[in-house]
Amino acid sequence: PIYSETLIQDISTMSAWQDLVNGGFRVVHRLIRATEWTGRRLAHEISCSEQAVSNLERILDQGSTASQTLQIQAIEILTELALDPPINLATETKEKLINKQLKVFLNEGTEENLKVTAGKTLALLSKTATISVCIMSKYNNIADQVTEMLDAKNKIIYRTIAAEILENLCTHHAMDTEHVRDTLLPKVLTEVLTSKKKPPSEASQRQFPWWARLLMRRHLSVEQRRKRKSKASGDVDENPQQDDEENQHFEHNSQINLSEQKETHTATMELKEALLSLTLVICDKLIISADDFDDVARNVSSGEGQFVAKLKTVVEENCEATANSLRIVSFAVRLLLQ
Repeated sequence: PIYSETLIQDISTMSAWQDLVNGGFRVVHRLIRATEWTGRRLAHEISCSEQAVSNLERILDQGSTASQTLQIQAIEILTELALDPPINLATETKEKLINKQLKVFLNEGTEENLKVTAGKTLALLSKTATISVCIMSKYNNIADQVTEMLDAKNKIIYRTIAAEILENLCTHHAMDTEHVRDTLLPKVLTEVLTSKKKPPSEASQRQFPWWARLLMRRHLSVEQRRKRKSKASGDVDENPQQDDEENQHFEHNSQINLSEQKETHTATMELKEALLSLTLVICDKLIISADDFDDVARNVSSGEGQFVAKLKTVVEENCEATANSLRIVSFAVRLLLQ
């Protein structure tokens, strides 16, 4: 379907065809990511086909909700082509892709999967020096807009992606010193130095009986409370089987809640890791002077010597045998040695 001259018309009029195209694009994306000869050949053929590239570009402009899955596939395919040096994708096509990625990622009303895809693929592209320079030169105030994505009001995944993009921009482009000193660095260090309590482990939760875990999560319904009062007064006969079923239900809910807490904790660690990495780049690239950095660190940490103390807390909170924890500790130690 990617080579079809009537692709855009067909997906606009037939929903079944849209599903078929989406499946086909997913296969294409997987193939061109492969390092084998088949993947390389397919990527070359697509990039050399004006019709195929035009179809992908036009899908980026589709605005309907139903086309969002196709937009995700088109963004991923074009990103793979743009990242492949031998292919030499047209500059105009790259600019259209970057424009779409920025528009989607910075728009508050964008659907989450599309927004995450646009942000992650833009982060990949911005690792390339030429693309980072292109982003900074062609899009006014883009650093300010991406910096705003670090605000706590945004989802953690968006903030992590924004930090990765900013790190790449700082690496490959001369950032505005005033913006970094007055806006970006204070925002980054404030989040880095924020202490985060670890989520309760499964083992620690099991030391409590089911009813204690239930009360802690406030999941007792009015009806369940009424039944307990009735049992206590002897008005209702106890039903062990029903109680056992309720216990199993509560145990299940408890496990779901614990899983959600762990996911949030992992996402928070990834954010802190990205922010620490960004801070190191700001230091290594000498975007601001050492004195300016010390002033920002002192103001953010509320006192002389508190910056080092809080970084020490970051290290202590992440002494776990996980990849994220080890990277956080590594970045924090390197920052202390700056």
